[in-house]
Amino acid sequence: MKAQRVELFVCPMATPADTSGLQRLADAGKISPDTLVALVGKTEGTGAHDDWGRVWADVVLREWTGKFLGIPAFEVAKQVIFVLSGGCPGVITPHIAAISREWVEIPDVGLESDRDKRLVVGRAGSDPMPPEEVGRMGQIRKVAAATHLAMADAGLTDPKDVHLVMVKVPGLTTASIKDAESRGKTVVSHDLTFGPEGAGAYANDAAALGVAMALGEVPESALSDEVVRANWDLYSEVAMTSSGGEKRHGEVVVFGNSNTSRSPLRIGHAVTRDFIDAEGVRNALRSAGLRFSNGLPAESDLSRLVHVFAKSVIPGSDQIRGQRITLLDDADAYQIGKALGGMLVASVTGRTTNYVSGGERNSHQGPPGGNIVAAVVRADDAL
Repeated sequence: MKAQRVELFVCPMATPADTSGLQRLADAGKISPDTLVALVGKTEGTGAHDDWGRVWADVVLREWTGKFLGIPAFEVAKQVIFVLSGGCPGVITPHIAAISREWVEIPDVGLESDRDKRLVVGRAGSDPMPPEEVGRMGQIRKVAAATHLAMADAGLTDPKDVHLVMVKVPGLTTASIKDAESRGKTVVSHDLTFGPEGAGAYANDAAALGVAMALGEVPESALSDEVVRANWDLYSEVAMTSSGGEKRHGEVVVFGNSNTSRSPLRIGHAVTRDFIDAEGVRNALRSAGLRFSNGLPAESDLSRLVHVFAKSVIPGSDQIRGQRITLLDDADAYQIGKALGGMLVASVTGRTTNYVSGGERNSHQGPPGGNIVAAVVRADDAL
């Protein structure tokens, strides 16, 4: 039978159009047209709906990938999933993570259940999402369906083995709003920001609830248009979502662990309790397989750390551990929220090439006040 062998390579980017790191991987034979399954990264820019840095990066990366695969750029999405999050404030280094998946032949026997579980990935695209579905049940259901497909592609059946689901969905633009209204449809919001009533936040949260529905974290019966960005008791502990007006359909990448995998990597996750919870970040590293007790992991531990993915959502309360903060009143709160998350993760990992998205106020990505952190670690016997 065949089993997955997954690798993840992080390439810092000098500009949104910098594909040199990917080219070096290709030249070294570390990725090939047959193994590249996803590109996930942080691009410099505002991170807002009009973040042309992210759009520029998306276009250039699709052109490079099309040439690499030997297909037109418009067909790249059929083979490689793109999840790009804009905005690198503070100490977040712009980067792209290339995820490769090779299928290797293994014996049909010897797959005992106590075998150490290793990383597997699955990918899927959703059906098109017209603007009237953004932030609503239409988007939720289509993300849920794509998540199921991505789980099947990863060979995962138990939601407990899923540690991260990354989703990129369409957002709204002035043009897409006009399109919907010209057809007699309504949209969830005319606010194109990621503010509390912004269409970007609605898109992100509908996507998160789609993941929650797919994994059984929230029953479909509890979901409706009205609960999006309203009922914060409904959330996913593994969904990291973002949106952009350049998208027309959703793209999903599922990361989990399986005892059939032959990958040298493992993934784990945890949830921080608030913006200053470094222990929550350390718990994610422990969940992935780093073994350290109190305090910071040693450099020998961190040498096995491959990558960290984190959300950094602004809490709805102006209190953290009983003390007032002024972040909610700050005009730059969206950027500051990301910067705080980047600093928190970097303070534990000692590196700045961490995927940190967020900035929206409240979210269905994690419990109220908390944020999701996932870590990918190289196994002891893979060094």
